[in-house]
Amino acid sequence: MCMYGERELEAFVAVIDSGSVSLAAERLIRTQPTVSRQIASLERQVGAALFRRMPNGMMTTYAGERLEPMARDLVRRGRRAREVMTGIVQEQRSFVVASPEMTSVLVLAPFIAEGGPISDVMIATPTETYDRLRTGADLAVTTSPPASRLRGTRVMTLPLLCQLPASHPLADGEQIELKDLLAGPFLTSGRGSAAWAQIQQVAEGEGWSLEMASLGADAPIIQARSAAGHGPCVVVEPPRFGLVTRPLQHRGEAMRCALYASWERTHYAGDDIRRVVRELTEFVSTHVPDLYPEGTYTAAETAAISRNH
Repeated sequence: MCMYGERELEAFVAVIDSGSVSLAAERLIRTQPTVSRQIASLERQVGAALFRRMPNGMMTTYAGERLEPMARDLVRRGRRAREVMTGIVQEQRSFVVASPEMTSVLVLAPFIAEGGPISDVMIATPTETYDRLRTGADLAVTTSPPASRLRGTRVMTLPLLCQLPASHPLADGEQIELKDLLAGPFLTSGRGSAAWAQIQQVAEGEGWSLEMASLGADAPIIQARSAAGHGPCVVVEPPRFGLVTRPLQHRGEAMRCALYASWERTHYAGDDIRRVVRELTEFVSTHVPDLYPEGTYTAAETAAISRNH
């Protein structure tokens, strides 16, 4: 076992994350003197100061920087060990999932409400979700394809949707071609979103300009801006604010993205995670189409939504 106490390591990590002893104490539901004593005890065991007091908060020393990744790993392992043993005793397992916020709201929260074995969700941007597997998450669910070092599967396939006010000229047709969309101002999420990645890939292959694009925040914000008259938006989420939905196509073919579930190959509960992912896949095959207006998903799209590869 590690020579350092778990509560001391928890205090150390909490001070780093919060920037002060008082905020760390609030986070840990401990008194400030208790956290101070635990940091002092850890410094005695290490044999070096771990923090410097600065005007803007507590900053780690060189020794603190070196200890941080190991401390986080040990705290995470200790927490998971308790969760695992509790699950074994109670004959149930639950896992921590990392995902973007909208995936959490639209997919994971309803899955949990139906009894899905997820104890918590760590919110991250699409590009940061996989990093959470190293800092406490058991499973990552996001639209970015997983790295080869991970085990993963495609949970669902989603069409890219162009949403816009009914009065917009592009709303007259049943579908919208990407080339027509790019001819005028349009909105979509940035920060590694699946929609933007698909649009970029096609536009670069065709040599089309993306200068009319406006990259925004999460789907609700760009949908709100679209409703306010700033142009159509490209999302995968259900419509809001009175927007109408049209499938986005390229040369007559529907543009799609995927939602992936991935985990570390060496995870101690790999078999259990596979079962959870299967349950999640079955759940979204019926839950997700129900979120959208009738006709958004064709029979083929509904069949494809839960097709694993």
